[in-house]
Amino acid sequence: MNTHIEQAVKNNIIWCGIVSESHGIPYYCNGGVWGLLSEAPPLCPDIITAGMDVTDQEVADFIGDRNISTIKDSFANLDMASIGFKVLFNAVWIYHPPVSVSESAKLGWRVITKKEDLTKWTYAHDSEKVIKYNLLDRDDVKIFIKEKEDEISGFIANLGAGVIGISNAFSMEYTNEALWKDIVQAVSTEFQNLPIVGYEQGNSLKAALSCGWESLGPLRIWIR
Repeated sequence: MNTHIEQAVKNNIIWCGIVSESHGIPYYCNGGVWGLLSEAPPLCPDIITAGMDVTDQEVADFIGDRNISTIKDSFANLDMASIGFKVLFNAVWIYHPPVSVSESAKLGWRVITKKEDLTKWTYAHDSEKVIKYNLLDRDDVKIFIKEKEDEISGFIANLGAGVIGISNAFSMEYTNEALWKDIVQAVSTEFQNLPIVGYEQGNSLKAALSCGWESLGPLRIWIR
């Protein structure tokens, strides 16, 4: 693993594995393809490509006769239309170099440790069926929340592959630019001196790139 995009892909596979484990769903990796052995949790892919050199045929062979509905094409270099898939969306892997911050830089953010706070978070994010309470027991996962009156903002950070992966970022209060600046500061108080990665699209991508994040390369989500 010698490039930031490879680290981002590996970190995301680790995160998807963590979510799957929290639902009691087993997974395995065959060469450059990672996948689940039963139906994926909501909003999660059934299959993720782990290497840039994975071919269409390798993915088709991995699928076999199973009922697979979602593929994360990590390098946007596959053509899954021939086996009945269509593009759901395109996105871009993003990267931020390590930063040094003090505890005061949290700007009102805190890490969730109580179930009642996670309940509020998942309700605001509409992910009650995805994010399970047992994630609170993990040292390699931090679920961040910021509350201002009745407004909740949040994101998840996971440690893996030598980087911190950011996912599920949302806000009712922030402009996108302010949110992505705060994410860097807040996560760096918990996981210090490590690069930060993730993927975004649309306005969230533009916001991240406008405040110091870098583009690493494309990915694509296929559905059937």
